Amino acid sequence: MAALPISAHSAHTFSQTEKAARRAARQWFAGATRLTLACWRDDRCAAHCSGLPAAGGRVDAFNQAFARELAAIIAGVSHD
Repeated sequence: MAALPISAHSAHTFSQTEKAARRAARQWFAGATRLTLACWRDDRCAAHCSGLPAAGGRVDAFNQAFARELAAIIAGVSHD
């Protein structure tokens, strides 16, 4: 399984987006929705991005952070 590329730009520019993505991943595992994982991710990304200025890379930053949080949850890594 290949690691997802993480650009330095997204790590520093979209910290709130990445935080929202990590929270969304945890909510899905907690059973906050009946949506499929991909539908939930897309829904939460759209909700987060609505009203924010359009920025190239914001959706990618969300998706990467969401995927990293899923991997951490599955692997049993705790961020607490």
